[in-house]
Amino acid sequence: MIEEIVKWKNEGLTLYEIAEKMNTSVGKVQYRWRQYRKQSTVPDNHQSMQEFDGKEVEWVMPAEYKEDVLYMMPQGPATIFVYWSLSESTVKVAEHHFRTSWSDLPKVIKLYDVTDVQFHGHNAHKAFEIEVPEMTNNWFLHNLEPGGTYIADVGTRTFDGSFFTLLRSNAVETSRLEEEGSTADKVRRWQSESQAEPEWLENYSVYSYYHKIR
Repeated sequence: MIEEIVKWKNEGLTLYEIAEKMNTSVGKVQYRWRQYRKQSTVPDNHQSMQEFDGKEVEWVMPAEYKEDVLYMMPQGPATIFVYWSLSESTVKVAEHHFRTSWSDLPKVIKLYDVTDVQFHGHNAHKAFEIEVPEMTNNWFLHNLEPGGTYIADVGTRTFDGSFFTLLRSNAVETSRLEEEGSTADKVRRWQSESQAEPEWLENYSVYSYYHKIR
């Protein structure tokens, strides 16, 4: 029974939805879930695996685990890595506000595109939400705009489906795509010996070089 409960919780279902699927009472599901949570321990340096560009990347949660932390790091022109942790007091505030246990609340990341915007919470170019599995503390955000600026919130949803912010991240900018024929592109071709001589030499002369450093 607990295997099915864990599986559906990781898929984002609430305990009420799981009870309906299992044709049993919510009380029985809650009891089994709480027993499972008590027996499960999370190490201080929590480790997890994520796939990035076809490779598994190991992430180790820093010492701030169980404190209020939400941080983003750009991983390329279209990808951002985000990790977070919530303090016990923040979890208690959410439970008190919604009058339900933390495990029953959906866990949601909301990403804002704030490129060239002085963001005040409601003026993003666009935003989208991702519901993440229970007990998740990091995620890769893909298919973003190169050269864009982004801010993320971690939170939950109210009973009417509205997003409710718990933590807000730093702002990060994704890198820009290199244009075909750029200097960096030419350097790589020369290093791979596909070119007889460095293509960027056509842009320089001995005179211009000495003129600039004189």
